Amino acid sequence: MGFNWWREAEPDGMSVQEIVDRVQAEWRAERRRVESHGTGPGPHDAPDQPLTVSDAHWTMQRHRGCRIQDCPRKAAARQVLIAAGRMSPDPAREY
Repeated sequence: MGFNWWREAEPDGMSVQEIVDRVQAEWRAERRRVESHGTGPGPHDAPDQPLTVSDAHWTMQRHRGCRIQDCPRKAAARQVLIAAGRMSPDPAREY
């Protein structure tokens, strides 16, 4: 068996190295995507196109630290989720 016993024992693509490689590839792809936008809209600017419900969910997760008042992208995502019936605003809060 030797030193690489875990690589031989995990043929399903779930080895630690395969997971690390996949995560690094995802980070590189995200970095390229952000860099390819150049001087275009920033990550917190309002979206250029209407968000899908799936995009809105992703945006809300990605911008969970942002306030609705300060982040037009999160505000747009919130509106999409409310319109789709996936989110209902708290009536006691002011937005």
